[in-house]
Amino acid sequence: MPERRRFFLKVLKAELEDCLEDIEDLSLIYERRRSEEKITNYVYQENEALLAREISGLKNILLSIDEVSLEGYDSLEAFASAVDALFQREVLEFEDPEAVYGIAKRKLLKVLKYVNERVA
Repeated sequence: MPERRRFFLKVLKAELEDCLEDIEDLSLIYERRRSEEKITNYVYQENEALLAREISGLKNILLSIDEVSLEGYDSLEAFASAVDALFQREVLEFEDPEAVYGIAKRKLLKVLKYVNERVA
């Protein structure tokens, strides 16, 4: 059973890292739009500040994944629920934007479904 949990965390981490890349790409789009004067400098700065907070929040969540214990759970669902609770605590503790938890939760549910289908 720990192998499924380990696999779950590995895939979840890859999904969250992919989200980080997407946010960084979005930052480049905002920069290009500002240079083309399609958005104002004020809007650009606001967007960049929000993206920076989201990136920071996702990085904190990724770091917390490395500290998750694989032992002591009856099922993969119970394990995923504990990881979800950890994500909630991290977002609240660091006062991250709500989007950070939303992204992490969607990815967690996606990976849980994938792992359950893969093994079944």
